Amino acid sequence: MARIRRPKLLFIHSGSPKKRMTFTAATNLGAEIYLFNPELNWAVAHAREVHCTAGLSLPEVVALAEDLHQRVQLDGVITFWEEDVPTCSLISARLGFPGNTPGAALAARSKYRMRRALRRAGVPVPDFRRFFNRATLLDACATVGTPAVLKPEWGSDSEWVLRVESTQEALDTYESIRQEVRVQDSIYHYRTGSYVLEGLLQGPEVSVEGVVQNGQVTLYAIIDKAKMDEDSFVERGETTPSLLPAAIQDEIRAMVSRGVAALGLNNSGIHAEVKVTPDGPRIVEIGARMGGDCIHALVQRVYGIDLAAENIRAALGQPVSPSTSAMGYGLSRTLVPDTPGLVRLIQPPKPRASRNLIEVVLTKTQGDRVAVPPHGYDNLAWISVWGRDYREASRRLDSQAARLESAFAIDPDISSIQIEAAV
Repeated sequence: MARIRRPKLLFIHSGSPKKRMTFTAATNLGAEIYLFNPELNWAVAHAREVHCTAGLSLPEVVALAEDLHQRVQLDGVITFWEEDVPTCSLISARLGFPGNTPGAALAARSKYRMRRALRRAGVPVPDFRRFFNRATLLDACATVGTPAVLKPEWGSDSEWVLRVESTQEALDTYESIRQEVRVQDSIYHYRTGSYVLEGLLQGPEVSVEGVVQNGQVTLYAIIDKAKMDEDSFVERGETTPSLLPAAIQDEIRAMVSRGVAALGLNNSGIHAEVKVTPDGPRIVEIGARMGGDCIHALVQRVYGIDLAAENIRAALGQPVSPSTSAMGYGLSRTLVPDTPGLVRLIQPPKPRASRNLIEVVLTKTQGDRVAVPPHGYDNLAWISVWGRDYREASRRLDSQAARLESAFAIDPDISSIQIEAAV
């Protein structure tokens, strides 16, 4: 009997340990994993081969992929890490795998290119301008007006995305953050000195999760986001299925599909963020990868869809699953510190064991430093629960989150205070 060949999949960047489920999904699909990573870390145990890419140029990384493919005959390449979407697209294009073109990947990464592509396709966008210094920021303020949103062109995770009420506040904010903005660990190096100023979109926000395969969009979930701090847009929780009226949800799905086509995305995950404004849905951005944090667990429990597996199927050219109906409600809450300092655990953070508890993830522990916007965007943990209806799920979340929150305290970081005083 002939032995069935396992598909060989190249991962670009492991991400942090909270991405462990992506390797589990690949293994469950029978894939043999190869990994390009900036460092040797926790993910080594999940891969047949790991190649450390620290210090390599982008052409060297692509050449390394070509050499690996020639030796083992890869079947696809994927990343779940926002910063490496363009690298993944370059490799897929060079090796002839399903993926996005490099141009489409860059349009999904750059806030400026994305807005420009959407506007050219007739998808409504707020006014926007790119700037590089104080002079071009002044020009942007004169064109866009205020209040507005200032953000790094190549940012991710809502970091350094800030509301500004006036031209002077925009200038002050720019001066405050421009030395701190950085792109996280990645193989592909972006210029970090470019920013976008865009008109402020008012209204509740949702995320939309799905995949695109051969240009065909499949959307699995619309997730309502808890009300954010409108100064820094830090995310604090999610609800799915959405509580929005069905007609508005249909509008959202249609607009995201138009946005995916406008960017030219062809084979990848989709993580879109949409504001529901008084004038209708408006796209904040569309990522060409799976949504992060608790999204994977929420969608799997409520819809029975493993988003990581669907992203991998798209990367390997395997048929993706159709959308499904929701089974109950999933709610999550992210614990965000109000002040910077050092984490102190008052008690072990142990929510009550329950079959309705979807997931608890601790991102900080005893003695860890935490920072708050605009100097840092840390959270302490997140928790998600399930209920047969929204009211039941909400009641369970309040109870479980209270147990988790009571475990943490933030003490002043004396060393930082002393350094600031000396300066």
